[in-house]
Formats: sequence, C-alpha cells, structure tokens
Amino acid sequence: MQIQKINLGAEPSGIGGDSARTSNGKVNTNFDAVVAEFADVRASIPSVTSDLGQSTTIAISQKLFTDTLMSQFNDIGVQGALGFGTGITNKLPTGMSQMQGTAIKGHENWGNYQYSDGSVMVYVPRFYYRWGHVNSPNYAKYGVNALDVKSIYDFVDVVAANAAGYALHRAFYDDGQIKDGFFVDKYQCSNNAGKASSIKNGIPLSSSSANAPFSGLTGAPANTLAGAIDAAKTRGSAFFATTIFIQRALSLLSMAHAQAATSSAACAWYDATGVNNFPKGNNNNALRDVNDTAVLYEGTGYLTAGKTGSAQPFAKTTHNGQYSGVADLNGNMWEVALGLTQTAGSFYVLRTSAKASALTSGATLATDAWGTAAMTASYDSLGASYGELTGVVRNFAIGSTTNQVFSTANSGLAWSASCAGIPQLGGAGGTNAYGNDRFYDNRIEHLCPIVGGNWSYGAYAGVWAVHCYFSRTNGDHHFGVRAALYSV
Repeated sequence: MQIQKINLGAEPSGIGGDSARTSNGKVNTNFDAVVAEFADVRASIPSVTSDLGQSTTIAISQKLFTDTLMSQFNDIGVQGALGFGTGITNKLPTGMSQMQGTAIKGHENWGNYQYSDGSVMVYVPRFYYRWGHVNSPNYAKYGVNALDVKSIYDFVDVVAANAAGYALHRAFYDDGQIKDGFFVDKYQCSNNAGKASSIKNGIPLSSSSANAPFSGLTGAPANTLAGAIDAAKTRGSAFFATTIFIQRALSLLSMAHAQAATSSAACAWYDATGVNNFPKGNNNNALRDVNDTAVLYEGTGYLTAGKTGSAQPFAKTTHNGQYSGVADLNGNMWEVALGLTQTAGSFYVLRTSAKASALTSGATLATDAWGTAAMTASYDSLGASYGELTGVVRNFAIGSTTNQVFSTANSGLAWSASCAGIPQLGGAGGTNAYGNDRFYDNRIEHLCPIVGGNWSYGAYAGVWAVHCYFSRTNGDHHFGVRAALYSV
C-alpha cells in the first residue's frame, strides 16, 4: 500500500508546504488505499474533505473498534465472514483463561482459551441452523441442502427461531439445560505429563500400546475406545470425550461457511469450483491432503501420523478456514464421538437430559455410555433402522444432489438423529459438498462411533466421515480422542 505523506513545509509557518486542498487530497488517496486493503469496511471509510466544506468522520475507527474490542459475547458470527465459527464468553470455567487476542475478532486466537494444563480450546457459541429453506440466500445454488446459520442475537428465543424455520443444535443441550456454548479442543489430545491435553504439535494419543497409548496417562486408562472417556478425565472431571453432536456441529459450521464464503480471505480452504470446498487434513498416507497436496504435516515418527496442529498452511485444516478454528477434523486420527450407540439391534441416541461429563466407560451401570441400564436411564431408541441406517450392514457416501440430506425437524428423534449426522432416507449417494465422506454401519453391539478418518483414509476422510464399525472394547493405533467442556 503506497502512502502519500503531507509536506508540512518549514517551521514555524509551513512555508513551502502543501496547501490545505493538496493535503486533504493526499488524505483521500490514503483512505482509498485503506479501502483497497480492507474491502470489508469499504462502506465505513469516508473521504476526508474538510477543505471543501464537508465534515470529517471517525467511522473507520469506530468500525475497527466495534469489530475487535467490542465483540458481543456468545456470537457465532456471520457465515462466510472473518470470525465465523468461534466466539467469546463471559462465563469462564475454573482454570480457563483468555489468551493474547482471544477477544479480538480476526486474531489467530479469536475465541481461543487456555486451560491450566496448557490445553488450548476453542469456544463455539450456541447457534441456530436451517436446512433447505426457500428464503435462504444460498437456495438458488444449493436448493434443499442450502444451509443458514444464525446467532442468538437474531432471535429472541428458540420459539422465534423455530417459527422462522431454524433449529437450535443438539450440541448445546446438556444436563437438561440449554448451554451458551461449548469449549472443544483445538488439537487432538496428546500426553502432557500424564494428562490428555490439547497442545499444538503434540503426538496424538491412541487406543493402542504401539502408538502414544491412553494407558500412558495418569491412572492408565484402557487402550480401547471406551478408554477415551477416562483419558479425557485426566484433565479434570468436567471434561469429556467429544460427543457426536459437538463433532457434527463443527461439520455443519464448516458447510455453512463453505456455502457463504466468496474467497480465501476468510476461509483458507475455500474452493470456488465447489469440488474441494471443505477443511483439509493429513489423509493421503504421506503427511498431506489427498485433495490439496500443498498441505503438509510434521510426522510423529509413527508410520505417517502427523503431529496435531502442525500442518502448513495451518488455516486450511481448521473448521472455519481461519487460524482461530478447530484443527485436524479431517484425517490424522479417528476421534471417539459419544452419544450414538447400538444395543440389542437398535440404535440409541443420548437424551438432552443426560450430562456428557457424567458418562462413564463401562457397560453395566446407569451412568455408563453403554449397556441396557444406560439405555434406559439416558438414551432414546431410534429403532433397528433410521433414515439411511436401514437395518443391514452397509456403508454409503453422504450427500445427494436431489434430496435433502438432513431433517429440518427442530425437536424429537428426527432432530436428534440429524444433529448426530444420520442422513434421512434418500440422503446418500455422495456429493462434493460433503466431501464424498462415508458413513459405515456395522450393526455392532455397544457401538462407539469414531469420526473424521485417519492418516491413510484418503478421500473418504473428512469432517462428515463416521465409522459406526467398532465396539467400545476395540482399540487401534489410529483411534484417538478430542475433549470438550460445557460453559458454566
């Protein structure tokens, strides 16, 4: 940006300097240059023409001040814009603190907080979503799969949002309460002096003795999918392995951002063709992304596993395409996702009255995440089949070019299933918008879903990928965990 400096002339009278008109002309030119650099505030930057009788203004200062230092609490932002998908809160859990830049929209730490163990977590404010509405600004392009996201400031309450066709995401219900938001690990968990922590460049934990095992943590959690629950607890009793609802909320935010973005300025993984318009990751078995080989991870030394958060360019691997986002949701390590399971041939989904942090790792108690007693105490039955889960062992690509993939319901089983990432009947076949990610249904007792894919899963890895293939007692060198925490 070329800045024009005003010639003040000789002291004290300014002899030989620029006239008032010339000086204001240079100011105008400088403001025009700022407009070109910051197109998003173009309308707020006036020309300074006091010499011509017009008033000056501080609109640009007000704009920048409002967007940074005066950001609203619990605001999810505007899809397609800078700052979308994360936010700030005024209700911090004990041990959580702001980082440098947490409250500055556009900063790499916008909406990022740090726990006392060093874990970096991203705060995601509660939001409303709407699928396939004819009034959607994205309807002309995406039709019945157009996706709109609104903040809590757009509606007076849930009832008003429902009346406009929006639903509050299931991820914001816990222990019978509507939560302001949730904290989710920015990085996959690694062993930090015996705690499962979210730390950049950490070596991701796994449920195998061969690769950074859960059992190496304090208390030696089992090297199984169920062991992820106990692994998350090493950070504190309020932490839990992410639910499938939180994982799918992040997927939904990614898609909403993809549909509204117009350039890579606010979304590093943006693809104008729509072919690869989704977050990238370590999934090509060579520390790169199969759809964008410019993305490169630093290896852990174990096969082609990558250090979590080590990718360059980093923003291409986050849910919102910005440095502030949640990283590594596509590939690297499968992640445990609680809240959907199978018992005695039927699928079950966690009730809104259940408390995620209270779930335990067994299969006999009412507090457990699995087993008959738990299903009675904390889960609702979806039956032996639901939507594209047709009651037989199968796998399918998520997405349809003609049918609506997810239900528009704002309550009940259809809503819970949609927020768990279960497509409606007809919502299979695969599309680029969903990354051609796949849903695997193995019809297994004590099912524990895993999501995202691993370092060698190729094009099938992605933010929508779900493996309902393994039981709670299974473990492997590429099954890991990410923790979450609800706001107070």
